[in-house]
Amino acid sequence: MKIEDYIKNYITSKDELEHANYVSNLSLKLYSELNKIFPENQFLKFDNAQTLISYSALLHDVGNFFGGLNAKKPHNKTGAKLVLENKIDNLKEDEVKIIAASIRYHRGSKPKDGKHKLYSSLKQEDKNTVLLIASIIRIADSLDRFHMQTAQNIVLTYDFDNRILTLNPGVNIMFNGEIKRVFNKKKTLFEDVFRLKIYLKNE
Repeated sequence: MKIEDYIKNYITSKDELEHANYVSNLSLKLYSELNKIFPENQFLKFDNAQTLISYSALLHDVGNFFGGLNAKKPHNKTGAKLVLENKIDNLKEDEVKIIAASIRYHRGSKPKDGKHKLYSSLKQEDKNTVLLIASIIRIADSLDRFHMQTAQNIVLTYDFDNRILTLNPGVNIMFNGEIKRVFNKKKTLFEDVFRLKIYLKNE
């Protein structure tokens, strides 16, 4: 199935499409900025990175098509299953698994070796890629909690001495306690992957 067919068939509202595109663009921006800050970080070096990040982010909420909040299974698990069962055109099998697993872990529990079947089936380098992509999508997704696409011009700065990464969203969203709460909840995987602390900064 082409990525365009996924979008056409399963992202059926304007709001959902705008959110998907925003999270995809912001995830790619975060990835680019992280490469500038950490040019030697091997977690950031993997084949077809732009496509894997973009597709994972575009489809992170695709499981909502099957019932949303009323569904029997959480949308991240449903979305992962959909991608596994409907291979994305022009991608290798291991790349499809990476995207499916990144969708699975864009929210909820962190990956657990031996307990989570899909994650456990991946090669170690692909597990590292899933951790990276999922952690970035969690950050991007949290900044669009209300699907308003307000944070467009993000800036990352890093304090190497204290291992603190600061994310300036470019707009004053800090007054919104819900965005801050979701950000703080979702950032833990990112902090585990990069072994640092990340904070939002007021404009």
